[in-house]
Amino acid sequence: MTVDVQRGAVTKGFSNKGFILSDRPQVLGHLGPYNNHAPVAAFGSLSDRAYSLYRQAAGGHERQGETATQHLISRMMYIAEVTSIAMRLNASWALSHPALSLLRDRYEQTVRFSWLARQSDNTQLVRYIASYYAKSIQLHHSMTEAQKKELDKMGFTAPEWVSTKPTKEERDYLNRWNSLDLRSMANKRDELPSLSYCKLGKETLGDLYNGIYVQFSSVTHYDMYSMNILGFHEAPNGQLVLAPDPHFPSIINLYNSLFDLIQCFEATRRYLKVDLDEKFSAAHEEWRKHRNRVINPDTQK
Repeated sequence: MTVDVQRGAVTKGFSNKGFILSDRPQVLGHLGPYNNHAPVAAFGSLSDRAYSLYRQAAGGHERQGETATQHLISRMMYIAEVTSIAMRLNASWALSHPALSLLRDRYEQTVRFSWLARQSDNTQLVRYIASYYAKSIQLHHSMTEAQKKELDKMGFTAPEWVSTKPTKEERDYLNRWNSLDLRSMANKRDELPSLSYCKLGKETLGDLYNGIYVQFSSVTHYDMYSMNILGFHEAPNGQLVLAPDPHFPSIINLYNSLFDLIQCFEATRRYLKVDLDEKFSAAHEEWRKHRNRVINPDTQK
């Protein structure tokens, strides 16, 4: 079996003719009533600013002449932004359980992106690309013959390399990206040199693993811990309502905006080679002030 892990998955669907990424999505015009709460709105605005700075560095939402690596980063940033937006929408309507599940996803996206961005060479990026082949082969060989035939009828004919069963050595090579668990990756990421001396560049992620990823994986796993995130809260009319804590939307947007700032900053610094440290630092300082008001409100009086 021969596959080009340096190029294949990166350039899948790649167009030299250029393409357009959505500008600020119109769906953000449909945020719910919780967006009227000052902290929720403030952190949401910082997420908007993070992606705006990234787009500014990238030359807008029209892309021309991207390298294969830059195109991969464009795809990664697209997924990061739409996940962030989906989370903000859910939080703004007090749909906190799905928002918390998405917050867990945004944490993992940011850890993995930052791990790649802080590398001194492309070794880890090659492993990341190779994992595409590992997953594709695994999924193909797990399907029944009837399922494969049905996909063929629908026009999804598998390439030859997917059908060829890899040797143990080839399988181990393609799976190297998955040898590092997320907690270890987050901690090792924090030990790598930051891309800038500014405070945002020094924000850590390993210390958030338990509080974000482990805790809110309960929502994804639908376990008893996620049941107890619900409680009885008194409505303005005095009636008890079964719902998550009403402070969750603020906390969700707080951490989501931090992840957005980190990822947009590192994408801009590493892959676009643009120095917007001053603007990102201003946004980060604003984030710190809002965070202190939410987490330590008594000290702000």
